[in-house]
Amino acid sequence: MPPTAGSAGEWIERGKACSRSGDHEQALACYVRAVEAAPVSAEAYLFLCNELKELGRYQEAIECYNKALKIDPASCQLWINKGNTLVKLRREDEAMECFDRARRTRKR
Repeated sequence: MPPTAGSAGEWIERGKACSRSGDHEQALACYVRAVEAAPVSAEAYLFLCNELKELGRYQEAIECYNKALKIDPASCQLWINKGNTLVKLRREDEAMECFDRARRTRKR
């Protein structure tokens, strides 16, 4: 069990280490703590969303990406990752909208 204190950045780094070692449930717990430590950090949400996707929890990942995109709607990476997750759910039309949004965001 990870320590209970730390900055969002520290939780993200712990989460990355857990994810690299294959402990995705523990990584998820770390990323939840990162979001709790910095609830307006799109970066913290990005890691949380990606881990949900890694665990096959696609609908939860989509909801997470939506929260992150409210914080940073200009994030090309968030749009791409949301699109990739929608593909996993066979929601190709919505995925294409995300990819188009990512392309438009990148041109800014």
